[in-house]
Amino acid sequence: MARWARRVALLTVALLGAWGGADASPAPSGVPTPVLELRIPRHGPSDAKAPSMCEEILLALTRQVAGVRLVWSTDWLTHDRAVQELAAGRLDTDCGYYRTAEREARILYSHRAVIRMETVLAVRADDPADIATFDELRAALADGHDTILVNAGSAFLERLHRAGIEDHSIDAWAAHSDTNLRKLMNGRGRFFIFRNPGLTEVIQSNGWDGRIRILPHSLAVEDQYMVFSRHLDPEVRERLEAGLDRLAADGTLERIARRHTGRAPGL
Repeated sequence: MARWARRVALLTVALLGAWGGADASPAPSGVPTPVLELRIPRHGPSDAKAPSMCEEILLALTRQVAGVRLVWSTDWLTHDRAVQELAAGRLDTDCGYYRTAEREARILYSHRAVIRMETVLAVRADDPADIATFDELRAALADGHDTILVNAGSAFLERLHRAGIEDHSIDAWAAHSDTNLRKLMNGRGRFFIFRNPGLTEVIQSNGWDGRIRILPHSLAVEDQYMVFSRHLDPEVRERLEAGLDRLAADGTLERIARRHTGRAPGL
């Protein structure tokens, strides 16, 4: 069973104020209400300089929904692995998932989309590629000489298959964007498919601006959602859904998206 650790002290101080370390929050009657710990997968380094967009959304949600606290996994999980843990009931919820038929059969999606993402391609800075559609990408890979890199377990693999791009043109071995971008710079692939917001931040945080460029045309613009384990108490899930609605209504989702140069759904 996965080990869990609280990875919220720094982020909470920075964004929402400390929880105070109490194990219960006072109800209106003055009687303490037990705190529910929501188990969340970690998708990036624990020493990141700034919270991701999804981390900000999850932390904002804990302010909207009384009596819940986030507990982050100690392991760095791919989305595919996180889906397995959610399906097994070893995780409770997560943020930032595209809808796929395979995932919808195993986990529950929020009614409301939380993030609007652009699907983009990265290439080496000296690569003259100009790809604007999945059809153009498929044509560029058709001769079998080039490879597209994709994070293992990501929904982009299914999207490439739907576009008619075959496995012999896909390298989906590396689990993390940093690894795939290093492979790209070393010539072990011509394209890397990922999302923005997200990709620009990875490139800039590693100082790779002069070595990698993101193609100017997005291949798609799609919404991402929160997801829930089917084992999570339905009453808790409804409270989280209602909290998301309030974050949308008061403009919090939009403000978080704009801080990360993105868009909230509907904008």
